[in-house]
Amino acid sequence: MHCNSIFMRFVLLAWCASVSMGASAEKACIGVVPAGGGYAFWGEVGRGARQAGLELGLDIYFRGPSDENNPDAQKEILAVIAQKRCSALVLAPNVPERAKEVAQLRLNGVPTVYIDRSFGGSEAAAIVATDNYLAGGVAGREMARILGKHGRVVVFRMKRGVTSTDDRERGFMAAVKAAGLSVVLDEWIGSNVGEARTRSESALERLKQPFDGIFTPNESTTLATLSSLQKAGLAGKVRLIGFDMSKAFIDALNKDHLYGVVVQRP
Repeated sequence: MHCNSIFMRFVLLAWCASVSMGASAEKACIGVVPAGGGYAFWGEVGRGARQAGLELGLDIYFRGPSDENNPDAQKEILAVIAQKRCSALVLAPNVPERAKEVAQLRLNGVPTVYIDRSFGGSEAAAIVATDNYLAGGVAGREMARILGKHGRVVVFRMKRGVTSTDDRERGFMAAVKAAGLSVVLDEWIGSNVGEARTRSESALERLKQPFDGIFTPNESTTLATLSSLQKAGLAGKVRLIGFDMSKAFIDALNKDHLYGVVVQRP
């Protein structure tokens, strides 16, 4: 296992893992399906998969749904991979029902490796993921350090039932409560950036008491909340600690609009 640190002092690094596959005599197809699309994190996952394909002599079929809230699109992609007779699947499941397709693939001799998250089943051959509870704790302890034990924080969760972000949120909450911080708002805002922006703006408008920091558990919620803070004139005044990395986040870090992000190595 190897994790690279980011050059900026604001960036916090979570535990991460990597996996390799042995090459076979024939060039095999490996399907790689992220939970969603359009975000820097999943783009890096695809880049890494393609690089592994070049190194190991594998055909990589990388494709994800445009929206993580569209489970039918991911199911259709799995059907395409089955038609292509890929030898194995690498999957970030976006709903628990994916276990049925994965179990059927296993019966057909096609193993699956889950990445980023699972829903607790035994149908996959392996799981490659960050220790998300620990990652949330890293963010929570940093929030406590910069705000002190009397700080007031907002938690914008992604959505119920996604084990990776659920664990990050639990880790953060445990750390800030242990440090004595007050959580003055705790809401789910969704995985779609537009939806999350609208919900975070509305929540902040309704919040009648002062607050000092915000935690967001993934790229889309961080991007949405950053936009909401900028619109409200609060960027840089409220300490936002998010998750994952993108060019927009680097720009925001340089402007002090974003205090920090926890980064996994995709």
